[in-house]
Amino acid sequence: MRSNCLFFALALYARRRRMGREGYLVIRRSRLAWKGPHLLYAERRHDGRLRVVSYVPRAPEVRKCPPALFRGWPRWGD
Repeated sequence: MRSNCLFFALALYARRRRMGREGYLVIRRSRLAWKGPHLLYAERRHDGRLRVVSYVPRAPEVRKCPPALFRGWPRWGD
């Protein structure tokens, strides 16, 4: 599947919201792009900790400008 962290996090947020779950969109600096943002989805667990999931590339490589769409998978606990 080709996607990116933005589309993945927004789709997961919308899907979980429809199910009645409260979630958050989190932005942090990307580890693979020099100045790029990375969008993650998070939801609060019963013990108060955040459960975080993001979409990451299969073959991570540091670049100045990452591709708009790439092959990847969800990563829990990012």
